[in-house]
Amino acid sequence: MDRKPISILLVDDREANLLALTAVLEELPVRLVKAMSGREALKYLLDDECALILLDVQMPDLDGFETAALIRSRERTRYTPIIFVTAVNREEEHIIRGYTHGAVDYIVKPFDPNTLVAKVRVFIEQFTREQGLLQEAALRTRERDESKKREEAALADAESQRAHLHALFLQAPASIAIVRGPHHVFELANPRFESLIGVSWLRGRPGREVLPDAAARGTWELLDGVVQKNEPFIGTEYPDLFGRAGRYFNFVAQPTRDAQGKPLGAMVHVVDVTDTVLAQRKSEAFARTLQDQDRSKDEFLAMLGHELRNPLAPILTALHVMRLRSSTESTERERAIIERQVNHLTRLVDDLLDVSRATMGKIDLRREPLEVSAAVARAVEVAAPLLQSKSHHLSVKVPGAGLLVAGDPVRLSQVIANLLHNAAKYTDDGGQIEVEAHHEGASVCITVKDNGRGIAPERLGSMFELFVQGDQPVDRSQGGLGVGLTLVRSLVQLHGGDVEARSGGPGTGSQFTVRLPALADRRTAQPVSPGEPAGVPTRRRILVVDDNRDAAEMLAQVLTHAGHEVREEHDGLAALIAAAQFKPQVIVLDLGLPGLDGFEVARRIRADMQGESPRIVALTGYGQESDRRRTAEVGIDLHLVKPVDIDALLAAVNK
Repeated sequence: MDRKPISILLVDDREANLLALTAVLEELPVRLVKAMSGREALKYLLDDECALILLDVQMPDLDGFETAALIRSRERTRYTPIIFVTAVNREEEHIIRGYTHGAVDYIVKPFDPNTLVAKVRVFIEQFTREQGLLQEAALRTRERDESKKREEAALADAESQRAHLHALFLQAPASIAIVRGPHHVFELANPRFESLIGVSWLRGRPGREVLPDAAARGTWELLDGVVQKNEPFIGTEYPDLFGRAGRYFNFVAQPTRDAQGKPLGAMVHVVDVTDTVLAQRKSEAFARTLQDQDRSKDEFLAMLGHELRNPLAPILTALHVMRLRSSTESTERERAIIERQVNHLTRLVDDLLDVSRATMGKIDLRREPLEVSAAVARAVEVAAPLLQSKSHHLSVKVPGAGLLVAGDPVRLSQVIANLLHNAAKYTDDGGQIEVEAHHEGASVCITVKDNGRGIAPERLGSMFELFVQGDQPVDRSQGGLGVGLTLVRSLVQLHGGDVEARSGGPGTGSQFTVRLPALADRRTAQPVSPGEPAGVPTRRRILVVDDNRDAAEMLAQVLTHAGHEVREEHDGLAALIAAAQFKPQVIVLDLGLPGLDGFEVARRIRADMQGESPRIVALTGYGQESDRRRTAEVGIDLHLVKPVDIDALLAAVNK
């Protein structure tokens, strides 16, 4: 807080005298205020204060003595020091009169300037001390008042909180009570607790008086243990609490303690969970029933699988014997077709016996880059007997190459074959069936279309549900279990795609479209650096640095398998030590390391290993342009973003 400058009031009716006093006192660190009459001085003192008044005696209108009397009559200026300065009234009676009017000094001109300055300085120091004391007193008063206000506010807040807590206690959705002493005398109990006990007005009554031991069914003994052991009790789904037979409760009894930690009593918190417990037990019983039924189903399917697989085994054995006995090219194609179809049938049997595994996404896919045309060709081969038996005309509009997906050849062939079987079954003899495939954005679309019976609009949404079939005649001449389309949807979803059915209604045919993520053309190869032919990389010392130990270990295994000498570290400091000892030719460096980050590691390596500085490849999850600029600034040669293509990484370390 800035202080106002200290003022000294100079009062004289002559300008020359005021100028003389100003010249004498100007060296002092004060503000000199001049007044040329008593009235002007009194007017100034109405609003301002000063440390000292130098007052001339001989003035017109109001002389110095009259002015001093008026100054002393006011409460505000009663104790302001006054020094009379005069060249005329020098007699002793005038001096005595000056002191009578409250003067602290009476100076007769001419006077010694140094003496005047010394006297004024004393009053300035006194005024400064007084102001400091006044300010300190005001501060103490203000602090006391603020402390009192805070105390009053705290008391009011505490009372408000107490009232709020008491209201919450009474309105709590749980049954709550506080008991005190060995006899568990009720101090507080909310309405829900009174309802639980079946007694009102519990306050002040011992627990066993309200509810005898026999009726309480061991509850009071339980609370005895809580108080005596000074330990809480937690009961989950506790039965028959406070004699409520057939009910279950989540029950907490917490000891209450004094300031020294000695037990005073207990706070009881009770929630009735009977409905939840009964519902849970009913659900568990239902789950056990389902498990029993599922186990019975599994046992049946195991037996069915045994009976279905038994005929397939000798067929495959016979094909093998045929191959050993004869190498005739005329029968080789037929044997290959039979063997492929038997293998396909074996996998179909497996899926049929464990359709739940398919719908839950638990089928093991053997993915590889696959041309859709190859899967279509195999599917057409599988569906050909049914298509031929019904004299259908099949049109295939699939490019021989260019529609590449990452898929399991057998499973995708199974998807298309199931759709062809479905089309063949629900199209009258001599129908038209079309298979078409094309690119659509980042997807490959495979469409199977027919001019058969079509699908009612209300059934389109359920066509891929388990055991759902199209409309069948009474003799079920189309056969089937209704799992084919369910398997189609599950297998397509496992490949990261989707499938949809469309139809204009009965008699308009149907169309099934499978969409799969397209794969970049595998024939597009990365250029190989001249002098280092692909397949014969130079063996290098490589330091792998990543705080993710699994990532570092897997990457080290890949590089080791590629023929390199590899060392792995997991923090920045260890990386610097390893770089000095191992002297790697390449460092694969994660940027987000603990302690020293990858940027600092790269900077220090560049500074410490100038003559034999290794190639540094950043392998990081940071991929912003600003991150790439930072890596370049610290001397990192290449910035790769996770997850990285292994071929690209191998090319980077071989460069």
